[in-house]
Amino acid sequence: MKKLVLVLVALLLSSTSFAQYESSNIDFDMPIDIDGTYSAPTQGKQLTSAQRLKLFREQLEKRNEIMVKKKIETLRYKQELEMMKKIQNAFNQSMQNINNIQ
Repeated sequence: MKKLVLVLVALLLSSTSFAQYESSNIDFDMPIDIDGTYSAPTQGKQLTSAQRLKLFREQLEKRNEIMVKKKIETLRYKQELEMMKKIQNAFNQSMQNINNIQ
């Protein structure tokens, strides 16, 4: 009788642990060294020289685009400051003319 109960308990425990194993999101095929450090699989990750060159060119294009946008924004800001000074001088001149007339 005790053996039957032990067998039933063992079956219940193993079935619940198996269900938990199946529902987890852990990938047990992931290569982990004995020390516990992760090593990425190298297969399929090697880029050809053309792919590396293309990736490098895309990175350079993005960096150049950002640099050009910053340069345009700087020039636009300087021109707006100059225009603001001209408008302010014109406004001050017109106010002086109005004060001189009165």
